[in-house]
Amino acid sequence: NKHLIDIVRNDYYKKQLCSSFKLLIEKLWPDNFMQKRSTYYAPHDFKNNISSKNPLFQGVAANDSKDLVNFLIMTLHEELNKAKNFNNMNVSSSFADQRNQQVMLNNFIQNFQATNKSIISDLFYAVNCNIIQCLLCKAQTFNYQTYFFIIFPLEEVRKFKLNKSFNQFNNFNNMFNNNEVNIYECFEYDKKITYMGGENAMHCNYCQRTCNSSMCTLLTTGPEILVIILNRGQGIQFNVKINFVERLNLASYIQFSNTGVNYELIGVITHMGESNMSGHFIAYCKSPISKTWFKYNDA
Repeated sequence: NKHLIDIVRNDYYKKQLCSSFKLLIEKLWPDNFMQKRSTYYAPHDFKNNISSKNPLFQGVAANDSKDLVNFLIMTLHEELNKAKNFNNMNVSSSFADQRNQQVMLNNFIQNFQATNKSIISDLFYAVNCNIIQCLLCKAQTFNYQTYFFIIFPLEEVRKFKLNKSFNQFNNFNNMFNNNEVNIYECFEYDKKITYMGGENAMHCNYCQRTCNSSMCTLLTTGPEILVIILNRGQGIQFNVKINFVERLNLASYIQFSNTGVNYELIGVITHMGESNMSGHFIAYCKSPISKTWFKYNDA
């Protein structure tokens, strides 16, 4: 209830998604965690509220879970935003010469928080940076932007791992696990360097020429709660297996490690079916009280 003041400030409290979400949490997590409760709860109000706000979720058609998570986080942030000058969440810096990364990062975060301040942005939002380097004069430009989840295309990660194995004799054994990747290989793929030339060559503001360039994306800060989406694609790509760990250390992948690099797995959504438009979703969630894993399957 400590966030109730952020909810009731709006005259349309009963129509807001956060009110339905509040009731959902209260049903799933009562004040007395040990009290006896029913074995199931049907969140009709929550579902109807979502359907009324987004036509994508009307009816009983199958939807991708990442669409629901994305819509839920964005809508809750909008409804609970306490910033006086609320504009939008997609605040990004312009390309600039990055001579002092910490100063520029602080300025970007301050500008973002001036228009975005909620319990959602505090927990889920972090900053990444696109770095483009001119291969002629070596000048770099930086572009900061916010993110609240990371998408890993597993088929592309698999190919990246395979090419890396061919080029490294000490990892020759990895070639025999062509259809498996682990979560750290996903982060290695995410920070890979891409080279741009020919029609994709960019104009450099420093040497004033159209030059070949390189680009990479780095995680600048880490969020309190990290959401990872594993995109399997379609067809044979569904065969790619992902090995993950319950404790994830991202010290090698987040630039400013004082913002958070150690994560503990608390939930997994899995999908069964031949495509993302059909099949069945199941959730596995870890209780913060008993530290026990529970399986949630409404089938």
